[in-house]
Amino acid sequence: MKLTGIVKARLVDPIINRIAERIVHVLLMNDPDLISEPKAIVDAEPGMKISPPAKTSRNNDDHTFIVDLYRGLLGRDPDEDGMRHFSTMLKNGSLDRLGLIKEVLSSEEYGSRAAYIPREPQGCLRSEAEAVFANFQKYQGAGRPGCITNFLGGVTDVRFVPGVDSVSGLVEGYPIPGNFHGDTLEWVGTLRSVIDARSSTFTIFELGAGWAPWCVIAFLAAKQCGLKTIKVVGVEGDVGHVRFMRETFAANGIDSDTGEAILGVIGLTDGDALFPKAMDASRVYGGFAAFSDAERMAGAFADFTAHHASEVEMVERVPCFSLATLMRDYEEVDLIHCDIQGGEGNLFPNIIELLSAKVKRVVVGTHSFEIDRQLACLFPRNGWDLEGISACLMREEGGKPVIIRDGVQVWRNAHK
Repeated sequence: MKLTGIVKARLVDPIINRIAERIVHVLLMNDPDLISEPKAIVDAEPGMKISPPAKTSRNNDDHTFIVDLYRGLLGRDPDEDGMRHFSTMLKNGSLDRLGLIKEVLSSEEYGSRAAYIPREPQGCLRSEAEAVFANFQKYQGAGRPGCITNFLGGVTDVRFVPGVDSVSGLVEGYPIPGNFHGDTLEWVGTLRSVIDARSSTFTIFELGAGWAPWCVIAFLAAKQCGLKTIKVVGVEGDVGHVRFMRETFAANGIDSDTGEAILGVIGLTDGDALFPKAMDASRVYGGFAAFSDAERMAGAFADFTAHHASEVEMVERVPCFSLATLMRDYEEVDLIHCDIQGGEGNLFPNIIELLSAKVKRVVVGTHSFEIDRQLACLFPRNGWDLEGISACLMREEGGKPVIIRDGVQVWRNAHK
């Protein structure tokens, strides 16, 4: 499952890219809590401790603050002239940090970058999304301190996600054009899978689950629809994220009979794989798995571990599960939500027959133009109907393709 030839927008994690754009008003009121990520080269071996460069207090000095701001809002390191210019202004007091944030936000470069951020849902109409959301009762209660509450009443602890602590206690409305962790189309596909459940049971597998937000969304929606037997399964390679998942299940009323949090990655066969273990799981998302020595030494896994050397504690072996193994006890699965950072391009062509036999709907995040095109051909050839598609956005930087925003595809099994 190697993402060949693609460089993720690595100066900040994908989830931080979303957050930086969607809570700009928070940045204007508070100093930004962005991530400084020194570059390093790591030849990662299983169990190897990754030694970070010497740490400095975050935003402790103007240089670090400027680097963090550039990376968080512009997606790049500051050029020499920019660093010198803004350092001088901060030092002599002609500009304070809040003023610097405003300078960047009003720049032509930021404006061009912000043009990539959708104002309307991508892959579906606003009216279409609202019609789906209207099938569910909207949460009317107060927000919970330390959490963000979605419109179904599901809570996410702000400790799990970088940059959202300033909106602790927030109660979200309908997620249009999306919320801090997902696009409208992902919500629509997930909720449709619940609406279409034809029996009293509902099952979701979330692959690359993080803290398993889609398991929670599906669970709460299924409860509202009166489904009696609900099973949510999250699969995640970082042990810290698995801990978040279990805490999220508990916070949202998902007991051990209903929710299963599995440490591991999805692959073509059962076995094991290498996965980067974060020092602070709340700061590192978007990790890749390596399934061979070649993938360990080059490609997406090597690139990710090198870039995150200051935040990855070690590379460790984790279980690898085939989808056939995960679904062996289920005759039918209502939804697979998949966000495995480019691995979808290798996974789905090799399991399409199994999906067609057992799965009713797939919501998949895509991570390159090539994968967008590949899946757009694969599913229709095998009897699946497209319900929504939002292509990923990419651009070239230094002659290499960089992904700006993940794509989303929603497919319904026409034979189910």
